Amino acid sequence: MLLLITHFAKAQNSKPELYDLIKKIWMDSTGYSSVGDWAVGNSKKYPVKWKEDRIIMSDDTTINFYRLGSIDIVINGRSFLLNNQPVKWQIMLKGPRMGFSSFSIISTASKELKGKYVLDSLFHKKDFTAILIKSCADKELTGYYYYKVKMPGKDLIFIKISWVSANGNSMIRIDGYDDWSKYAVKLECKN
Repeated sequence: MLLLITHFAKAQNSKPELYDLIKKIWMDSTGYSSVGDWAVGNSKKYPVKWKEDRIIMSDDTTINFYRLGSIDIVINGRSFLLNNQPVKWQIMLKGPRMGFSSFSIISTASKELKGKYVLDSLFHKKDFTAILIKSCADKELTGYYYYKVKMPGKDLIFIKISWVSANGNSMIRIDGYDDWSKYAVKLECKN
């Protein structure tokens, strides 16, 4: 009976925290510029269900190559629901053939997700330092916060947290960029 309870508890906690996922996929600090591991042929490296076990060439030069997958994540131990089903999260790794240099994590819309998430609310009580570079948070339906972030043992990462809200539902998007790929971040502040 105890083994069954232990197995059930592990199954309940199998969804990674957003912070832990980003820390796991991001590049380790080595003192040199590097790129992330696509993990092609190594499906267990990241807790992601990949659409294909390969990278795909994109016509978009801000993406170059990409790998697309889905993942169940939690934020501060909480899952979010849409019509009594878990919110779906998509992840895309993007970059040159040799390895990825940016990512996007995007949720489906839900009434349980609230817009205007700041980094502290998503990484609650985790170990990181951040500087807010720019924000566009005074709009009612859409906006973003853009940060320069340092996690222990990891290269610098530039994180943009954006949201879109409509009809009481919100979706959030977390984009991460290395120092080189941050040229592709879009920082317009639309009405």
